[in-house]
Amino acid sequence: MSPQGLDGIITAAMKPIKLSTIQHHFSELISDRIGDDREISGFAAADGYQPGDLVFCDDKKLIAGLNGSGGPAAVVTSKELARTISNDDVSVLLSEDVKLAQALIRQRYDDLDLHDSEWPRVHPSAIVHQSVFIPNSVTIGPGVVIGRDVKLGEDVVVQANSVIEEGAIIGNNSIIHAQVFIGRRCTIGNRVRLKPGCVIGADGFGFARDQDKRFHRIPQKGIVVIEDDVVISANSTIDRATYKETRISRGTKIDALCHVAHNVFLDEDCVLVAQSGIAGSTKLGKRVLASGQTGIIDHITIGDDVVLVHRCGIAEDLLEPGMYAGGPAQSFREYTRNISAFKKLAQLRLRVLQLEKELQTLKSKAEALAGD
Repeated sequence: MSPQGLDGIITAAMKPIKLSTIQHHFSELISDRIGDDREISGFAAADGYQPGDLVFCDDKKLIAGLNGSGGPAAVVTSKELARTISNDDVSVLLSEDVKLAQALIRQRYDDLDLHDSEWPRVHPSAIVHQSVFIPNSVTIGPGVVIGRDVKLGEDVVVQANSVIEEGAIIGNNSIIHAQVFIGRRCTIGNRVRLKPGCVIGADGFGFARDQDKRFHRIPQKGIVVIEDDVVISANSTIDRATYKETRISRGTKIDALCHVAHNVFLDEDCVLVAQSGIAGSTKLGKRVLASGQTGIIDHITIGDDVVLVHRCGIAEDLLEPGMYAGGPAQSFREYTRNISAFKKLAQLRLRVLQLEKELQTLKSKAEALAGD
């Protein structure tokens, strides 16, 4: 069903895999198999597959489309949706969490091998300080600059034109995509992904103003610590601390175009979505989720399991778990009530104007009667 192109090339080049192999490797995610133990030769979306593909689908409408001829080889879906598949040519793997199954199965069988580069393992145009030991498992692309006393873990990939300044530490299996900057003495953990254009450890925005209202730079000599399994997406910036550290804790995911200022602490498994910004010395608890364009001022504390939506603006501490929205931040229930009232403001204004006219008419009549 999908046109020939890049997807077709990838599918054709993939080594076939039996469903029983997938089921064995992911027994905690795949509870059962319905149908033949087929081989799959690719992975695809449920609305753009070829006959040999495995698709992941938890959408009732898309599942219904698999009942015609020329379906995929197999589908990963829930037990409830599997009952609606009447096509005997489609085998089914059952999972209670289809999205998680897609993530982990495709990481194993359908991910890019970034060590498989068109360039030499260490490109001759890379500039690497003589003090740096490069393990045999490390790949370094064109135009990379690596400074004095940098420590590189095993299986690290540093792509084209990235800069790693002196004393930085890069953990095992971390991927530094193209044009990433990692400042001096910053620490990057294991299995971290820094996507193109990230800036880790630029100077924090620290200035003092004198009596003439002129600004004077405060040296920023702290570091940034990125713990294990963190992903920071394209063109996001994490500022170094003034004295100690800015820390992004284990498992946190940061979308594109986000900014984390100096001295900020993000606890484990937080999520920042695009264009969110966190000002200096703010602390986020575990599992804080901030949707797009969230803004948090400096020296704020946010507790565990707080969810911030609808361009939330935080100007005071939020310690109780729950969903908050808008600016200034309100509980989501209160926010929806206020939004509902806001939509009626024009109508309410007209009603107030009408009541004012009626009141003025009554007042004039009363004054006339009083004059009589």
